[in-house]
Amino acid sequence: MSLRSSELLHESKMAAEFELYHHPVSQPSRSVLLTLKVTNAPHKVNIVNFEKGDHMKPEFLKLNPFHKVPVLVHGDFVLTESPAIVKYVLSNIEFDDHWYPSDLKKRARVDEYISYQHTTVREIHFVMNFILKPMLTGQPISEERKQEIVNNFHDVWQGFEGYFLKDRQFIAGEEVSIADIFAVSEILQSRISGRDVLSAHPNLVAWIERTKAATQPQFDEVFKGLHEFVKARNIPTYP
Repeated sequence: MSLRSSELLHESKMAAEFELYHHPVSQPSRSVLLTLKVTNAPHKVNIVNFEKGDHMKPEFLKLNPFHKVPVLVHGDFVLTESPAIVKYVLSNIEFDDHWYPSDLKKRARVDEYISYQHTTVREIHFVMNFILKPMLTGQPISEERKQEIVNNFHDVWQGFEGYFLKDRQFIAGEEVSIADIFAVSEILQSRISGRDVLSAHPNLVAWIERTKAATQPQFDEVFKGLHEFVKARNIPTYP
């Protein structure tokens, strides 16, 4: 490829701004937003207010008929599902290799976690069970059900720790990747339980701190939205 062709390719990749439809309580949505920020991808954010029914409005349903966030709009192209969105974004920008490594084995480790999460960590549902169901039904969640969810949390994350963090600083090796972004967005949802569920996992806590440090200051920018949401609604959290 000629130098000019390479320049034109770079210009074409950066031509259109990414438009993200987002909600701060959504773990997948936070993962996309944090990826956009740490890679310096040009973007703007539209907050989808579920309490006001934004997800049911015709204009949003044209973007995602499944009523969910995140949704990415890039020019005339619309995409749903956070793993697909993140990989699409990375295919359209220049980024530091560690986020989605060119090394095939490291990249496979990233993809392995992203595939794994859907039937494990994504099934814990702290927000659905501790917040949304009681809010929508008016019925509080029982203490027995809360404990069942917390026990599931411990089982799932113990398995994650033993496999994905065994002898490694991060999921794909010694550098942070998008897999860590996806995972940390999930595990920190546990704060909404109002319980100390992390102190029993010191290795996980250390990994969380490494991931936070590797994604600052963007990490705090993204998670500020979650903190403000729960504080405004007096939802009990654990620091």
